[in-house]
Amino acid sequence: MSNAPGRGEGSTRSGGRASAWIRLGVAGLLMGMILHIIFCNEAQLHLTITGGSWDALSRWEQRQLAWSRGPVELWRTIKGLEAGNLALALGLCGLPVVLGGLRWRRALQVQGLNLSVLEVTRVSFVAHFFNAFLLGSTGGDVVKAWCAARWTRHKRAEAALTVVVDRLLGTLALLLFAAVMIPIAWEASPGVGLFGVYRRYQAVAWLVGGMALVAAVGVGVAFYTRLFSADSMVGRMVRRLPRGESLARALEACRLFGRHRRYLAWAAFYSFLINLSIVGTFQVLATGLELEVPARVLWFVVPAVVCVAALPITPSGLGVREHLFVSLLAIDVFPGARPGEALALALLGYTANLVWSAVGGVVYLVWPIGKGNSDPEL
Repeated sequence: MSNAPGRGEGSTRSGGRASAWIRLGVAGLLMGMILHIIFCNEAQLHLTITGGSWDALSRWEQRQLAWSRGPVELWRTIKGLEAGNLALALGLCGLPVVLGGLRWRRALQVQGLNLSVLEVTRVSFVAHFFNAFLLGSTGGDVVKAWCAARWTRHKRAEAALTVVVDRLLGTLALLLFAAVMIPIAWEASPGVGLFGVYRRYQAVAWLVGGMALVAAVGVGVAFYTRLFSADSMVGRMVRRLPRGESLARALEACRLFGRHRRYLAWAAFYSFLINLSIVGTFQVLATGLELEVPARVLWFVVPAVVCVAALPITPSGLGVREHLFVSLLAIDVFPGARPGEALALALLGYTANLVWSAVGGVVYLVWPIGKGNSDPEL
């Protein structure tokens, strides 16, 4: 009997090689985009400090400056921060990826899907990689939902639902964190109330409160009412839509989360740690930049800006995040905080996040994700 591989085996190997090359091309392209964004950030900051204008340059001139001046300024920024300070900021910035995977794993368990910590962490890093490019801050959720649906044959809608629920609870936790900090950060200095004097703080506070209310109502209705149950009017209407059965089943499954108090407790616990990591990253960077802003103010500004920048206003919140940091921190009540320093804080925080996106790109390249460890690759 011949030991030569059959036609099917040969085509499988060819398909595997083609998949590897495609994955390499995608990873290389997106990694290049990560570097380009980082270099643009550094070049923009250099122009701000030297009195130039990034917007006054043509698109080609911006690219030339980014790749000629960006690497130099990035190295200068790294050398300007103490090694311990930089390492701590990067470590704190990476924690939400791991903790977010653990929180999502709890949501999967509610729907009867038991994935290993290694598997969900792997997917979380890859999703974080794609998160930098697809649909703003929720782009990586598309990847997670795709993977979740492939992990089961009978609960694909419920598995994809876990991604939506995890995102909703995480956003709600961050909004509540910012809302709690409002009375604590109210008095920036003796006799000066930030939210009473500055309309920009009032606007952000109202926006955060409104978003928190919408998210809380959504959680309450989905988890604790029968509005989306199979026999409700909404459930019957949904079933008439294309693929309505799957969507109706997912809506019905929302009530499972409300019944699992342990899940809600764990979700709150992981969300609190994630919030501390996010705010801690910017606090460490602000300390390294010697940004003279009270910590209590920064602990309101950071989660508020993260939540507002997550709105689908610009791709990945670009421009919105930087504008908010500058307008909220570079004000006359904080004479030690200049616009350039506030912009540097925003750009450095985003750069640290992109570093972990690059780590996710390496994971995607060398350890493809699929259904378990044996199914077709992404």
